[in-house]
Amino acid sequence: LQSQPYIRKCGNGCTEYKLLIVTDLDRASKAGDWTWRAVTRQGLLKLDIHRNPHVSIKWDPDRNLTSAMNVKGRAMELSDLTVFHNRVLTPDDRTGLISEIRDNQIIPWVFLNSGPGNTTDAFKCEWMTIKDGLLYVGSHGVEYKTKHGSHRNNMWVKTVTSKGEVTNKNWIGIYNKMKAFVGIPEEGYLTHEAVQWSARRGRWFFLPRKASKTPYNETVDEKSGTNLLISSTNLDQFEFKTVGEVVPERGYSAFAFIPDTNDDLIVALKSKEVGDSTATYITVFNIEGQVILQDEELSGNYKFEGLYFL
Repeated sequence: LQSQPYIRKCGNGCTEYKLLIVTDLDRASKAGDWTWRAVTRQGLLKLDIHRNPHVSIKWDPDRNLTSAMNVKGRAMELSDLTVFHNRVLTPDDRTGLISEIRDNQIIPWVFLNSGPGNTTDAFKCEWMTIKDGLLYVGSHGVEYKTKHGSHRNNMWVKTVTSKGEVTNKNWIGIYNKMKAFVGIPEEGYLTHEAVQWSARRGRWFFLPRKASKTPYNETVDEKSGTNLLISSTNLDQFEFKTVGEVVPERGYSAFAFIPDTNDDLIVALKSKEVGDSTATYITVFNIEGQVILQDEELSGNYKFEGLYFL
């Protein structure tokens, strides 16, 4: 029941695809007294496999998506994109709402609350993927610690049916096992915003945003980007590769497999947040970690965190 993405063969081993990206502007999402906004940008990605492969992207003008629904004055901090049963869906990491984007409007569909589903807080949605006909929605996958205590609500994952029925899944053991596998001690952390299931390969793929061997520190965290590509068939045993060089200020915030490439080629977004400065980069590489398009900065100094092929 999935719609097929736009694919146009343009001869000589060249293929064109339509790509949509969306922002999480954090507090800058507030656009008026009762209005919050996100920016969407559509592009045309051209893949030329005869030129060793070569990728170029042309972008259309930006469009604003606005909403009045908010939680404590925050909203429209959109963190991913997918197409599920022919609907373009996006999660808001502030309100816990999964909404449909249709005709440049945002239409709320399902609310997710945090942790095992019995909390009073909204789920901090950071990634989405589809497996076995279910929409999977996950968060950072780390324990949240403050001087007042700690919780593991962001270590749960939600599955949603096409009818909007939600099931809460405990991924604490999975996240901890993955963290240990890549050599991060218990006091450190591995944060996730970019996760996909590949039905073609029967594997989960994770591009962590941050990796740290020490406890969370806001200033250090801004420069804890990673180049890990982790994969697993059963979420019990893991493999990892590295992709290019680590640029500490940049961490993966979303990725998608380029259609029709046997889930071999990945296009990914990297976000930078250092002080008040934000930027987004787009890159393309294969699942062996070979880079095809080096980090290319996107115009506008926006933080784009969702990406999908339409």
